[in-house]
Amino acid sequence: MESNSRTQNSVFNVSSNLIIYMIKTFLNFIARTIFIRVLGELYLGVNGLLTNILSMLSLAEMGFSVAISFGLYKPLAEKDNKQISALMTFFKKVYNVVGVIIIVVGIVLYFFIDKLIPEYKDLSNISIIYFLYLINTASTYFIAYKEILITADQKYYKLTKINIVFTVLLYTLQIIGLIIFKNFIVYLLIQFIVQILQKIWTNKFITKEYSQIDYNSKEEIQEKSYQNIKKNVKASFLHKIGDYCINGTDNIIISSFINVVTVGIYSNYTTIITMVNNIITMAYNNLTASVGNLLVKEKEKCLEVFLKLDFLAYLLYGFSGVVMLGVINEFITLWVGEKYLLQDITVLLICFNFFLAGTRLASNIVKTAAGLQNEDKYVPIIQSVVNLFISIILVKGIGINGVIIGTIISSILPCLYRPYIIYKKVFECGLSQYMCKYYFKYILVLIIDMIIIYFLSINIKLSGFLKLILLGIISSVIFVISIVIFFRKYKEYKYWYQILKEILTKLRKIILKLSKVKK
Repeated sequence: MESNSRTQNSVFNVSSNLIIYMIKTFLNFIARTIFIRVLGELYLGVNGLLTNILSMLSLAEMGFSVAISFGLYKPLAEKDNKQISALMTFFKKVYNVVGVIIIVVGIVLYFFIDKLIPEYKDLSNISIIYFLYLINTASTYFIAYKEILITADQKYYKLTKINIVFTVLLYTLQIIGLIIFKNFIVYLLIQFIVQILQKIWTNKFITKEYSQIDYNSKEEIQEKSYQNIKKNVKASFLHKIGDYCINGTDNIIISSFINVVTVGIYSNYTTIITMVNNIITMAYNNLTASVGNLLVKEKEKCLEVFLKLDFLAYLLYGFSGVVMLGVINEFITLWVGEKYLLQDITVLLICFNFFLAGTRLASNIVKTAAGLQNEDKYVPIIQSVVNLFISIILVKGIGINGVIIGTIISSILPCLYRPYIIYKKVFECGLSQYMCKYYFKYILVLIIDMIIIYFLSINIKLSGFLKLILLGIISSVIFVISIVIFFRKYKEYKYWYQILKEILTKLRKIILKLSKVKK
């Protein structure tokens, strides 16, 4: 019964988030298209750069959300409302402090804006734009803390209606605002007002849904739970610093060493990559709470579940990476024009980096669900130092390619170390079979696929929509063939193949029923 409930909640969470994200992606795509045509590449670059700069301020959160979320799994499973109240009260206080820190640091950072955006003198009202970003970032921490409770309880799907309404409202108003006012400040004001209203509405819903929880509790957090939170916060903070230095500094380096316009062009690619990545990680992030519950109650099943999730991540990221390599330049040409294109070799590096990040997804979920943030806390720091050093050295000689190569090289360490941690601490067995049978083979097959697609894409003498469709088909076929050739004997392949077969059979039956009804 418990297993069914856990699975059902995961399905509800994944489905609801997927619906919301598809709506959001569609509207965001329209809004971004209008943004580019109305405000141009300079403001597009500023938008990407300030988003990165101010996401740095979220480091003040120090990883409390991950630590508290882990701390909530057990009391939620045991329905211990007193302990849940104590944890949520503590989390509320932490986030209020974080909000204040972000405002103070953001004000200090403003005085260095000319170093971060060399073209800032060409931008009107840059001060107003900056502080709108800052307020929008900080305000979240004062009113969004309750969402961690409904997420850890695997009930995030209950927010679907609220999220859909406010998502549609936000992008509709932004599109109308851009068309009528053609003003970046109006665009940001709409974003700020709608997101504040959404957080307030969400808070009221969660308060009503968990009416038994006291967010101003005088109850003490259990000593063991407090020590675990303290340990995991330290580790999570180092992870957040490392992750930011790896994923959040590219735009800053590009702006400082090249120009902010290149940031805008690069951000079109990262926007598409992020859209695809978010669809996949959305499903997996919703599984974290379920894996946490599984570790508490049925730990012996975790290795089997991990291998299935890891193979699925490879299928999803490998397929997406190969297809995007084939079609993304043609897509951007049709979307916003050739002047927004990057070189083919740059696209190859971007797509491979996307795939490499995806290979860590399943191990990250198990590590987070098991509360093992402390085990590799120094790895992200080493990784970020390597990334920044290589990126800054190479960007001077080979431009944006050097920045991406720095990210790829620095990603090798966590790709190897995180599986080692979960195999040792969670599965309690050796890692060598996994690395040889699965991980290295995944990368080798993907590299072969990408090399083939890369040479096909630069040698096919077509253009426009026809080339996009042709490369999309060819890329898909090549990846599917390679999976069948290299992995058809794997248990994980057979498991997902059977699930796909069952889904297609059900769809066929539905189509046949519908056709009979029409007749």
